[in-house]
Amino acid sequence: MRISLGLLPLLLTLAEPAPLLADSGFRCPSGRLVSVGDRMGEVGDRCGDPDAVAERVEKRKVKHKITRRIGNVEESVIEEQEIEIPITEWTYDMGPRAFTRYVIFENGTVVNVATGVYGRK
Repeated sequence: MRISLGLLPLLLTLAEPAPLLADSGFRCPSGRLVSVGDRMGEVGDRCGDPDAVAERVEKRKVKHKITRRIGNVEESVIEEQEIEIPITEWTYDMGPRAFTRYVIFENGTVVNVATGVYGRK
């Protein structure tokens, strides 16, 4: 069997595992919808307990505009500050006929829902 060298990259791409795809929400096994902006308690009520939970803290830099007055002179400067954001990721394994869903929370609010590969449950 001969394979054209032009097709080789395509075949290698197809052989790789599927990447996580970002969504704005998903439907729980109960049929209820989870969307970006929902609170952690709401997701738990709608979908039940996740199959796995991962927690981490991300450090991010934020900029603030500060206005200072020195005598009669007023100046505006931008100060940079590092803050810590708690991140929680809930995994819902939807079984071998559906994709795994990852619900990502920042400060207890859904900021992203990602779709993984087929589940195993």
